[in-house]
Amino acid sequence: MKRDVLLLGVLSLLLAGCPDEAPLCSEGQRRCGEACVDLSSASSDCGACGVACAGTEVCVEGSCRCRSGASLCGERCVVTASDPAHCGGCAGAGGRVCAPDEVCERGECKATCTLATSERCERSCVDLDTDAFHCGACGNVCADARSCRGGTCTYDVVAACFNTGQVVGLQAGPDVKGPSMAVGTSPQTVAPMQDVLLVLDASMRLLQARLSDYGVLPARNTTGLVPNHLLVRDPYVFILNSTSNTLQVLRRDEAPASGPGPRFPDGITLTNVASVNFGENTNPYGFTELGPDVYVTLLGNLQTAPSAGGRVARVSLSDPTAPSITDVFALPTGEALQPFPGRTTAPAPAGIAAHRGRVYAALGNLDPRDFTVGGPGFLARIDPTSRAVDLIELGEGCLNPFWVVSVGERLLVSCSGGATYDRDFNLIDVRGTGLVLLGAEDRVVASLPLKCPEGTSCPLPSAGRFSVVGNRAYVGDNNAGRIFVLEVAGDTLVERRGLGPGAEPPILACPRASGPSLVGDVVAIP
Repeated sequence: MKRDVLLLGVLSLLLAGCPDEAPLCSEGQRRCGEACVDLSSASSDCGACGVACAGTEVCVEGSCRCRSGASLCGERCVVTASDPAHCGGCAGAGGRVCAPDEVCERGECKATCTLATSERCERSCVDLDTDAFHCGACGNVCADARSCRGGTCTYDVVAACFNTGQVVGLQAGPDVKGPSMAVGTSPQTVAPMQDVLLVLDASMRLLQARLSDYGVLPARNTTGLVPNHLLVRDPYVFILNSTSNTLQVLRRDEAPASGPGPRFPDGITLTNVASVNFGENTNPYGFTELGPDVYVTLLGNLQTAPSAGGRVARVSLSDPTAPSITDVFALPTGEALQPFPGRTTAPAPAGIAAHRGRVYAALGNLDPRDFTVGGPGFLARIDPTSRAVDLIELGEGCLNPFWVVSVGERLLVSCSGGATYDRDFNLIDVRGTGLVLLGAEDRVVASLPLKCPEGTSCPLPSAGRFSVVGNRAYVGDNNAGRIFVLEVAGDTLVERRGLGPGAEPPILACPRASGPSLVGDVVAIP
């Protein structure tokens, strides 16, 4: 039996009920001694146990390569911006060998370091806040694909691998994947807090890991049923529990440790301080901040009570210990959703974003009788001041809008599409999936479909949650564990890592030997 099912929250809700049994090592990892290692991306064990990359190298698909900021000079990767033996380029090929009493600063031999941001590390002048080869201190090299920000080694983007029980870090720009790390059973989303990575797991737990390397910490909290989205306003943490229909509020009461070393070596103790109930079957799904408030999409129970959703709730967090619902916006229904012939439609909002003083919700357009796509894709635009709600059409190629993120003056929307599954929940067809870009006037200016190249076979894509770093979007795949990378260039979309012609292959962040692999979320680390 085949069913044309919309991919919205149904996939994660169904899979959350039966997490995979954990193998000896997580999917995609191999045992090296007493440790489980991702041989595709671990610079300590690159391609095979015990094969270590040099500090100026990174492990990419099981091979050591020069990392971002380093160049190949002969058989070595060197940092020509600060290496006195290859200053400004490889010696003998445009670079210089600095004199013994000189230093190398930004590719130039000098008598001493001259920039206000420079620190002298032997004969190299570096910025300890940003230099991945001297991060926070001379000689402290950021391992794997981590960047150096504020003197701390960390990834730029984190993906939650729902089906494999892992989190994976990425370096933005070079788009290099770090090694996968086992955290929980079914991580849905993540968020940083101080030097800790909070991991929201479908097992009704808020887990914690070190932000530096994702090593699991002992601190943890219990959540409601099907926790789905996470927001940090330090010292507060906010969790949306979809099946419990609640917004859960936790608070950090302890101060970070002083001096060098981890601020929270055992994790952060969080205490439950408040909760808001949105009502039976409302299924809160996503939220966004605007001023002192958060706006929450109410998806509705798609199986039993879709009419309980189709709304956006405004919650005041002026006092986070006493949050309150201050307004509810009903979204358009019926003929306003332009139902396809023979179809009935119901609004099913998922992702939501604040943009230029307004709120925009990605509006799935469902037939509640069988969860099929009932009509074309829309954004619901809400003016919080006037309470006006109107619809923005996203075009015929966008079915089931799912996530929306502000990119400067523009909005980017993922469309997860109308999907057909077999009885084992394997995706066998999808249509209308990809990305849509809205310009400054809230009109579609570009679209980028995701599909296998003509005449080829590949795992079917379905665009899910995503985040933006600069002008690059990192888009999770709802089906095959990939991350697609695209660039917003003015009013155009350029596919950098994807399935289209001229693009490099997508990043395989969450590989799985068999069955679907849902990228639960892709989160930028500020």
